[in-house]
Amino acid sequence: MSKDYNIKPLKAQNAALAYPLIQTALPHVSLDAWIEYAEKIYDPNPVMAQEAGIVTAESKRGYIHGLFSYSVHNVLNHRSVLTVENFIALDMGDRSAAIKSLLNGMEHLALNLGCSAIHTHIPDHWVSELSASTAMLDYLRDAGHNLEFVKFCKTIGAGDESRAV
Repeated sequence: MSKDYNIKPLKAQNAALAYPLIQTALPHVSLDAWIEYAEKIYDPNPVMAQEAGIVTAESKRGYIHGLFSYSVHNVLNHRSVLTVENFIALDMGDRSAAIKSLLNGMEHLALNLGCSAIHTHIPDHWVSELSASTAMLDYLRDAGHNLEFVKFCKTIGAGDESRAV
């Protein structure tokens, strides 16, 4: 049975309500780190982003079944781009409805913010599964998202054993 979700912004003071989703996707992220992230994303004086926020997919009863964080940046080959990270969707009965609602919300948000493209960052373990059929990737493709870049990340700082002292 398909469910309808309300797509709405998550207020920084309600970030703890979304933590169970963050924990399922990023188990190493603490509640404090998530709350700090949410507070920084709503900083009224962002350094690089023109606009940023967190969007949730909530059931009619107010339970959060999905979310994504976003920021708007100017990118050379697309002009204004909605950059989506932390794309997480869970549902006990119909996960596809949460995913589809978030994808629709993403597109409406990009249009409302005057973006010419959406860049969706997905976890690295999904990249290794690109040839396999996974629901999230299938929904992204069906919604018109194409693989354009692969993002690499090098962690700098504490715990980097390769750094010279």
